[in-house]
Amino acid sequence: MFGELEAVLESEGRSLGQPKAALLAFGVAVMAYNVLSVVKAAVEVGQEEEAAKRGWQVSTFYIATEVKATYSGMMTAVEPQEWSGQGEESAEQLSEVLLELAKQVKLSTLRKHPRAAKKKVKKGYVSAEEARKHVATARVLKGEKP
Repeated sequence: MFGELEAVLESEGRSLGQPKAALLAFGVAVMAYNVLSVVKAAVEVGQEEEAAKRGWQVSTFYIATEVKATYSGMMTAVEPQEWSGQGEESAEQLSEVLLELAKQVKLSTLRKHPRAAKKKVKKGYVSAEEARKHVATARVLKGEKP
């Protein structure tokens, strides 16, 4: 969890000069990770059929990137009074809303892109005698044979 938390949310402070601030930043990052985990779970449930059919998994990184990219525009476009009713829902109502929204997500934009296994490269064999041979560059340039 901590590796993913650091990679996705960039939660690690740049310096150790402010330990209390670092602790606050880490606490905020853990809270944000919990929110992202809820969103990821909602998308996985809402897109369960398509994900199973295609063998795709949902990426926490792409969810975080999507939130990061659209948040400032959303806060500019949506008036503050529109947000006033949010947060008054019960847990059941919120989960229903999240699942309905998750069903509208384009899964191809949030899927993981796992790296394929590395191909094994067969190393060529060179005898020790051949490997230790050395010819001076000056002799090669003069055209002398070794």
